[in-house]
Amino acid sequence: MPKNKLSTSDRILQSALQLMKEKGFQLVTIKEIAEAAHVSEMTVFRHFETKKGVLEAAIERNTVVPGFKQTLDKDLVFDLEKDLLQIAHLYLDLMKRYESICLIAVQERASMPELVDLVSDNTEQLKGYITAYFNTMQEEGKMKQTDSYTQASIFLATLFSYFISTALWKEKFITVAKEKFIKNSVQTFCYGLQP
Repeated sequence: MPKNKLSTSDRILQSALQLMKEKGFQLVTIKEIAEAAHVSEMTVFRHFETKKGVLEAAIERNTVVPGFKQTLDKDLVFDLEKDLLQIAHLYLDLMKRYESICLIAVQERASMPELVDLVSDNTEQLKGYITAYFNTMQEEGKMKQTDSYTQASIFLATLFSYFISTALWKEKFITVAKEKFIKNSVQTFCYGLQP
């Protein structure tokens, strides 16, 4: 959506995220955010009170959880490989969409541990959904009996490693194309969990 079609608060959030991704939270000023959003500094303060308030609002509005859960609720077919391929694509697509927030959280992890908590709460919810899926698959005899939470953690950690490596270093660390990475990771994962 073009910037002029966004609400004032959305323009502020979009501009702030871009600036914070480029410069880091600490180096960005309210004045810069206001200029990039084409509003006054007072407007930024009126909407969010503080720079930290801008970032927290961006995280709350850009959570990956609702879209992820909606897809899990309606699109899973309870075929391990097909479902994990779908989950992997969904997760990586959502993470790419919210790359700015993730990179800001990485940059500011020492100075703003509460930011890491907000992001990790989302991750914990995602793990919970995948854990529940794995429990169902085990109950139906479609997956080896195992610790579902640990398997969900391993699966997401594998995907996150691809996301963060490509977000930080492009193709310098992982040179495998996204599709090939997903396919091979899911096949390996399924092989280990076959009943």
